[in-house]
Amino acid sequence: MQNVATSSTAPLSVSQTLHTACERHPALASLITHFSALYSAHAELIPKLTEKMAEDANCPEPVLHKERLQQGVPVLADASLEWAESYYSDIAEGLFEPLSQIGTMQQSVELYQTAIADKKLSITDLLSAVQDSNESALTQHAATAGMEYGTLLFITQQILHSLLSAYVAIHNAAFEKIFWREAYCPVCGSFPDISTLQRPDPDQSEFLAGGGGKKMMHCSTCSHEWHFRRGTCPACNHDEVGAIHYFHVEDNSAERVEYCEKCKTYLNNIDLRNSTTTPDLTVAPLTLIHLDMQAAQKKLKPLVRSLWNTF
Repeated sequence: MQNVATSSTAPLSVSQTLHTACERHPALASLITHFSALYSAHAELIPKLTEKMAEDANCPEPVLHKERLQQGVPVLADASLEWAESYYSDIAEGLFEPLSQIGTMQQSVELYQTAIADKKLSITDLLSAVQDSNESALTQHAATAGMEYGTLLFITQQILHSLLSAYVAIHNAAFEKIFWREAYCPVCGSFPDISTLQRPDPDQSEFLAGGGGKKMMHCSTCSHEWHFRRGTCPACNHDEVGAIHYFHVEDNSAERVEYCEKCKTYLNNIDLRNSTTTPDLTVAPLTLIHLDMQAAQKKLKPLVRSLWNTF
C-alpha cells in the first residue's frame, strides 16, 4: 500500500515559506529576499483590509449570475471598483515603502503617488484598467505619470492584489461553490501564477489516493483557488493525450514545470500529495525562480509574467 501524506496542519506563513525556500536554494536567497518585504507587507495588510471591508456598507456583495458563470464570465467582470478608492490610503501606507525598496522603483513609486495626489490619475481608473487588461489605457496612464508602463502595471497589480484578496477572504464561502471549467479565475478573470496537486480527501478510495490529487489553480491577482482539468493547457486549452509535459530540477520532483508542447507556455506546479507542509501559495511562485530559469533556457514562456520570471 502506498503511503500518502494527509497532514491537517495549517499552511506555512509567508515568512516560513520564504525561509524554507532560502534554505533549500541558498544560491537564490538574495533574489528571493529582494522581494520578501513586499510579500510580508501583503501578509500584514490583507487581514486588516479584510476586517475593515467586512464592516463597510459601501463594499458591494458579489452577484453570482448562474448563466453568466456558465458562459465563462467571471463574477467581477464589468463590476465597478469605485468603492475601492476609500482603501487607497491604507494600501499606500502598507505597500509603498516595501515597493520602494525593490530595485530602482523608489522614483516610480513617488511619481505614482504624486500623480494620484494631483488628480492626474484616478486609482479607480488604474485598478479597472488592470482588471480589464486594458493595455492602451495603462499605456496612456503611464505616460501621464511619466512612468514606464511595466512599473505602473506592477504597482497597480500590487494594490489590486491586496484589495481583491481581502474581498475574496470575506466571500470565500460563496466563491468556493462556483462550478467553473475555465483556466482563468472565476472571481476576477486573472490567470493563475501557480498550480497544486492536492492531497486526497480522507474518504477517497485507495486507488484514487495513490494515483493523484485534484489540480487546483491559484489566482495571480485575488488568490482564489479553483479546480482545473489535469492534462489541459491553461493557455491554449490543448487537451490531447500527452499535451502537457513536465520537468523538475535537482532531486525535488514535488516542484515542477508543466508546459504545453503546442504553445510553449508553462505554469509551475507544487505536488502536495506526499508533503506534510503547505507553502503560502501567494508567495510560492517567488520561491520557484529556479524553475523559471530552467523554463527560460528551454524557450518557454510563463502563463503570468512577473519581475522575476521575465529574462
